[in-house]
Amino acid sequence: MLLLALLCGCGSAIGQDEGVPLAEAASWPEGDTRGMQELVDRLETRERALDRREASAEAREAELREVETRIEERLVELETLRSEIETLLDDGDEVRKARVRALIKMVESMRASDAGTFVAELEEDLAVEVLDGMNTSKAGKVLASMEPDKAASLAERLTLPTLQR
Repeated sequence: MLLLALLCGCGSAIGQDEGVPLAEAASWPEGDTRGMQELVDRLETRERALDRREASAEAREAELREVETRIEERLVELETLRSEIETLLDDGDEVRKARVRALIKMVESMRASDAGTFVAELEEDLAVEVLDGMNTSKAGKVLASMEPDKAASLAERLTLPTLQR
């Protein structure tokens, strides 16, 4: 309404009170009344449309804030889960390392021929890890008791840096 009053140059200068339509508050000359009324009607229609758009935009903004809050909460949950998973993986790594150390001790306590047969049947990565953890003298005897092709393959992998094995 204020916009209409300012556009027309009317407003409080012509005694417009809040809630009184601009068309009623203005005293238009007789000839201009119809054209001015159409202008006022169009402006009021436009103002209502803008009010609806503003309300819609505010509602969308509120929805977006709510979604953002839910996303932030979900991120916190996911970070917590990630931390728990990392802890479990670390624990699992420690358990695996302990089992490999126990396997190394077991293989070192075997006779070389039995240890060679046993290690040759292990998955290659594990066999290399076991041989690498053994006393070098005992590991050499175990390799010597294996078939030459298998011993050569494992010995070659033992010479690689740890990350390339």
